[in-house]
Amino acid sequence: MPATRSRKLASVREYIASKPKESRASLEAVRRAILKAIPNAKEELAYQMPAYTLNGVGVLYFAGWKSHYSVFPASDALVEAFAKELAPYERSKSTLKFPLSEPVPVRLIERIAKFRARQVSARAGATGRRKGGREGQVDRIRRLCAALPSAFEKMSHGTPCFFVEQGKGCFAMFAEHHRDDGRLAAWVPVAEGLASLMIEESPSVYFNPPYVGVAGWVGILLDQIADDALESHLREARRIIEAKRKPERKRRGGI
Repeated sequence: MPATRSRKLASVREYIASKPKESRASLEAVRRAILKAIPNAKEELAYQMPAYTLNGVGVLYFAGWKSHYSVFPASDALVEAFAKELAPYERSKSTLKFPLSEPVPVRLIERIAKFRARQVSARAGATGRRKGGREGQVDRIRRLCAALPSAFEKMSHGTPCFFVEQGKGCFAMFAEHHRDDGRLAAWVPVAEGLASLMIEESPSVYFNPPYVGVAGWVGILLDQIADDALESHLREARRIIEAKRKPERKRRGGI
């Protein structure tokens, strides 16, 4: 008998209802705390997990597991701001873990949600470069790449990627909410030895992306960079990948 596919959830209420009965009350308490703190947030599912956004920008997410529930993203600034209250809880990368065996710290989650909302609003106001959330940022990269010679876009590993030519030589990847970090970013290669310097000088803009960081790629937070600077990074990234492909073409007898 063929295996049946699990039904795709349509709402946060359905998400909570799909969890074990003993965890539902805690998850509903988390949901209500977030909605109370940021009542103007849009409640939806992202990657089949509850997500709360303001103007298309992710503010807070949560997920229920066997013995705990997670709330994310938790930046260093957030953890520092709530250091005393968060001391009893586990933090894994950008995720906070709360045991289901203990009462939900409702007031703490409310304050975390408000803190995240202030972070997002301040960042958007300071930069003036927010482009309407995920689709706006994808369109932004797409527009800038379209001006580069022979640039080609296709989905790879579930995300939009941009290539030097059709399907060959990826020079830019769009990254959304990777590893629960709640960030909209572009991953691009940079000149040898430059990534660590960029991150050290501007940690609010650049970061070390998982997997490809060791290969000299850098992550760029799209809400923290202007079009002209982003276009420059994309153009240089294409040049780097194209240069790496030229020796390969010669070995195959190409031009």
